[in-house]
Amino acid sequence: MLNENHASISSAQYLRHDLMIELGRLEMAMESASQHEDVGQQSALESLQHKHARVSAALDKLPLDC
Repeated sequence: MLNENHASISSAQYLRHDLMIELGRLEMAMESASQHEDVGQQSALESLQHKHARVSAALDKLPLDC
């Protein structure tokens, strides 16, 4: 039983870590896209913002006590 709890906690910690890394990558990509003024980059920026919101929401749903 203890090993099962430890495994689930570890999985949540890994998922939290992965999501935080992905947020950082998305933020860097959004910063890069926002420096360009053309229409294609604006579309890319909106797509990145949408992905950022989804990843952030997934991160918020994870339990904090892991």
